[in-house]
Amino acid sequence: MISNEIRESLQKVCKALNNAAVDFMVIGGTAVGYYGYQRISGSAQYINEIKTDLDFWYRPTNENFIALTSALEMLGVPLDKLQSIVFDPKKTFLKIPHKNFQTDFLPVMVGLESYKECKQNATKETIDGNEFYIISYRDLVKNKQALNRPIDKTDVAELTRRNSPKL
Repeated sequence: MISNEIRESLQKVCKALNNAAVDFMVIGGTAVGYYGYQRISGSAQYINEIKTDLDFWYRPTNENFIALTSALEMLGVPLDKLQSIVFDPKKTFLKIPHKNFQTDFLPVMVGLESYKECKQNATKETIDGNEFYIISYRDLVKNKQALNRPIDKTDVAELTRRNSPKL
């Protein structure tokens, strides 16, 4: 389940990404919340003005990166710095601040081999007419285990507790 606080920002970003034909998946804290563990996400833990931190994994191709910059322009992000970036499918990570939230766009995910394979495993969802994919539970846990930061360890423990079969 996605909280109402995240829902509004997610809807806005997904609409722009879809309008620009970006191939992407929702990952990170939003995916953790979707699978049952609601927590404060990313930078929102440290910066009071940031209410939501949205993480996305985008298909790491030059064409998709260009579509991503178009979507960011639709969201009012100045492109002057982005246009000077030389796209690298393994290194072009973007952290974009917005008024009340921030977005992180990742071209790769630690512990996961293939965007294409993970997209096939992903869950398709719709919010206010905007379709998007959320990384699968299995792939999310695999990524969290590979990252192995304190927040990831907590996420895995809480997700396992909430999603294990009830006896």
